[in-house]
Amino acid sequence: MKEVSVVYQDGMMDMVEPQLLQGLIESDGIVKFQRADGWVYPGIDPVRRFAHRTYQGPERRVLHNIY
Repeated sequence: MKEVSVVYQDGMMDMVEPQLLQGLIESDGIVKFQRADGWVYPGIDPVRRFAHRTYQGPERRVLHNIY
């Protein structure tokens, strides 16, 4: 996967793997990260929360079937 541009709390820029991004958001480790449509500021802009990690119900998303 393509790396994501982030800016840490100290102003330093970096490129991180997408799977590390959620941890940085949750730990308040970054000021902003870049999506295809621009910069996102966690705590200000809406970001996806991964509450489904604790979801115990059936999987409802279709992952590999395209109709």
